[in-house]
Amino acid sequence: MKKMKLVVSLLIVFVTFSLQAQVNKVENISVKPEMTFKTTTYDFGTITEGEKVEFDYEFTNTGKTDLIITRIKGSCGCTVVNDWKKEAIKPGETSKFHVVFNSRMKPNRQHKTVTVYCNTQKGRETVSFKGMVTPDPEMQKIRDERRAKRKIAAEKRRAELAKQKKEGVKKVDSKELAIAKKERSIKLQEKQLVKQRAKSDKVVSKQIKKSEKQIQRVEKDRKATLDLAKRDQKIKEKQLKAEQKRLKSEEKTAKMKLDAEKEAIKREDKIAKRKEKELNRKLKEEKEARKKAEKESKKIEKEAKKLEKEIKKKEKLQSRVNKAIDKVEKEENKLSKLESKFKRKNLKGNLSPNDILDYKEDILKQKEKVNDAKTKLSKAKRKL
Repeated sequence: MKKMKLVVSLLIVFVTFSLQAQVNKVENISVKPEMTFKTTTYDFGTITEGEKVEFDYEFTNTGKTDLIITRIKGSCGCTVVNDWKKEAIKPGETSKFHVVFNSRMKPNRQHKTVTVYCNTQKGRETVSFKGMVTPDPEMQKIRDERRAKRKIAAEKRRAELAKQKKEGVKKVDSKELAIAKKERSIKLQEKQLVKQRAKSDKVVSKQIKKSEKQIQRVEKDRKATLDLAKRDQKIKEKQLKAEQKRLKSEEKTAKMKLDAEKEAIKREDKIAKRKEKELNRKLKEEKEARKKAEKESKKIEKEAKKLEKEIKKKEKLQSRVNKAIDKVEKEENKLSKLESKFKRKNLKGNLSPNDILDYKEDILKQKEKVNDAKTKLSKAKRKL
């Protein structure tokens, strides 16, 4: 009994909390969608009367629930709105609607509004556009003629009213008419407010009824789940008993298998140990052979490096000897040329005593160069 009372009390608490949550969802402002426009005012600049201006208002749903637009209306018949999304606009999604303004019979400075009826907190969002319409001269003439006709008609009315006054007819004051008009507009607004409140109350009552139905369904589902859980528990208990019996029989067979496996493992361990000893011996022998081979390869590498160094040294020395030989040959060629030149000129008798001395000095210097080159050659050959 105590358990049943606890369950009933918990269900009552859950029902109350769920009802409160549903009401809070209806009343909570943060849950409702928000309509944020890229620009709330559009300036179309200056146009001539009769032209049509077309533009788009872009907006995004910055709220947490879907945005639904029921209708969009302009402030007057000159403004036509179309091409808006009839489906629900999801949170974070961007959309737009197209506005067409007809400037016919709308001269001078213009400032119009567009009202969007949607499911936001306010229930409606407004945007505006403005601009200058230069009047068309032909249309302006027509308007001037109409104004003149109106003035004539007003003067006629005044004359008639004056006649009626003389005759004793009561004149209705313009102020009283204005007050009567205001009272009518206030009554109409009050009726609209009453209708809106009634609609909102109906919506809230519908949502509450829906929540109550959902709670009843949840309770039924919970009862069904509890019954299923009890059945499952009974089935599981039976299955557990059967499994325990099966496990006991399996344990006995497992013990027998383990004993047999232990004996087999002992035998295999002995065989494995013998094989390991043989493998260790073979590995040691292989390691010793590898070490010997590595030592021999290192020796061969060292000898090869030494030979390479000696060959490089010999090549360098040989190049030096070759250069020294080339130098000796050059210097000897120069000496032979000087001597032959000196002999030719001396035989002809064209040389003065000073020229002879200069030639002899040049020849001696060249001989010294030849001797230096030969000494360098001999040194290079010794090193080789």
